[in-house]
Amino acid sequence: MIAFDLMNFRSLWERIESNRHANLSEKDELTRLLNNIAFTAKSKLPHPLLDIGKYSSAGPDFQSSYNTKPKSNMVKALVAPTVFMSDSFLAWDLGFTLKGGIYAGACCESAISQTDATHYAEQFVNHFMTGGGQKWYDDGGLSHVIRNSPEGQQLMEQISNEFRAKMLTHKGDFSKIELDEDSYRTPSFSWNSSPTLKILVGGTQKLIVNLTSIAYNVKTLGWLALISVEIRDDFGVTESDITDASFSAKFGIGGLTDMWVLQHQRGYKPFTTVFKFSFFCYENH
Repeated sequence: MIAFDLMNFRSLWERIESNRHANLSEKDELTRLLNNIAFTAKSKLPHPLLDIGKYSSAGPDFQSSYNTKPKSNMVKALVAPTVFMSDSFLAWDLGFTLKGGIYAGACCESAISQTDATHYAEQFVNHFMTGGGQKWYDDGGLSHVIRNSPEGQQLMEQISNEFRAKMLTHKGDFSKIELDEDSYRTPSFSWNSSPTLKILVGGTQKLIVNLTSIAYNVKTLGWLALISVEIRDDFGVTESDITDASFSAKFGIGGLTDMWVLQHQRGYKPFTTVFKFSFFCYENH
């Protein structure tokens, strides 16, 4: 048990320090306790802290079909001209719409360069057209933007505060810690945080948090933890995304229509984007 071994090590160390001397048996006991702590910690890592939201294929925006008939008159009217448009033209127009939104938001975008943002927009459209529904894994660029966004910073602070408090409650035994899932929501990005994240990611479907590494200062009972965050988003569209589009999203209604046609009438498969980043959390006593 990690907490038990930590407390025993601390107690024995303080006794040795007060006497300014350690006999052979005490040194052996210190070594045994250190080995126990290291072995137990390693055997329990990575340790799951939080898993909320829905996995891919769980929602209507992840369905793909051929020749689906729109239900609303609005979407029927928008879709009608596309019967004369090729798949490649619809994909080009979808990409043009995404990049147009990124260009429009460039004046208030400081988290990512316009060049990089449009590069990711192209990747998303290309993967939608050729990926066959396979997951798309970020190369770190958008994950970095997410980590440094106001939403990312707030999430890391919330996780750190709760993890630190529960480490104190459980006397350093991380294996007993789970984050309170009712206190968390899957991140949703706004225009104010990053126009690029708003356009390419928006609201997300899945949040997974794991403790991947931890180091103890056994003399002080301090610790340094590496916590990993995984965020998943479904890149797909429903009819309601068009009919219930927000004011800002209405400027991209053509792109949403392109995507709806490709997904629901031409059979192209939506996919899950996967973003990952890590951060350190620590406590010094």
